[in-house]
Amino acid sequence: MKKTGIIFSLIALTFTLSLPAQKDPEAVKVLTDFSRKASSAPSVKIGFTLVTDDSREGTTEKVPGSAVISDDKYVLDLPDNKVWSDGKTVWSYLPDVNEVTITEPDPEDKSFASKPSLLFSLYKEGYKIRLVEQTAREWVIDLYPEDINVNMIHIRLKIGKSDLDLESAEYRTKDGITVTLTTDKYDLSFRPGSGYFTFDPAGHKGVEVVDMR
Repeated sequence: MKKTGIIFSLIALTFTLSLPAQKDPEAVKVLTDFSRKASSAPSVKIGFTLVTDDSREGTTEKVPGSAVISDDKYVLDLPDNKVWSDGKTVWSYLPDVNEVTITEPDPEDKSFASKPSLLFSLYKEGYKIRLVEQTAREWVIDLYPEDINVNMIHIRLKIGKSDLDLESAEYRTKDGITVTLTTDKYDLSFRPGSGYFTFDPAGHKGVEVVDMR
């Protein structure tokens, strides 16, 4: 589940026009347009590659994955874990052992694992924002936590100009960890069917259920 939280830490449209001085107005406009487009879609379907670099240990891990997000419902698919959430219940399935753990999201938990739609609105509170680069193809925007005591150094987002799509998200910490999510698919047209965000035990014969609720 640690990896789940990191992904959504990378990946509600009320926004005051009276911006604090530390928020670059041009960067805020890009993120507001990005958020509005994603949040108005039936879902956000992302195919990605996740690279985790640990500079202290000298290790690099690279895994493919995909996610479908609709408000606070989501499905996250990784090679060793698949997670469903309908906003009220979370099912974490381990295919290697055919086991699913059922939990409930903590209403006080403001992490992306509990509220993944924050991927599209995190810039609104608690961050300084700066447009660090602009090319013909994309905007590069850094978000710095206002709380200097947290472990995060910054989140760097690359937003495509043609489609206002998320091209990549980089999460860097003080303890030498850099997690980079690079998208290879970004689809706002997918319409999830009924039951899409819930685990179906009938499709997993013999599954062991660990109910932690």
